[in-house]
Amino acid sequence: MYRGNCKCQAVHFELADGNHLEAYSSMSLPTDDSKMLLEADRQHVIVDCAPSSVARLHASSGETHHVCNICGSLLFVEVKPDTFQLEVMFAGHSKPIGFT
Repeated sequence: MYRGNCKCQAVHFELADGNHLEAYSSMSLPTDDSKMLLEADRQHVIVDCAPSSVARLHASSGETHHVCNICGSLLFVEVKPDTFQLEVMFAGHSKPIGFT
């Protein structure tokens, strides 16, 4: 399970399906082993917050930066239409059936 949130915890997001991800190991964050920078299709990103909590900032590069309207944290970047680049924490896998 891959999850992320803003600094004030008003916005939470997670990836619904880890089978369609592109991980950038060269972009992994050295400060925390459980954080990764991933790229995923918009349809696989679930955002949990009030609709007014997320703002879009359009950059001259063509990217769209999605930020928390409350604390200003960068949530994810739409690098091309319907493709998000986001920093997530790896929360682990569920135990397989029969595993003790």
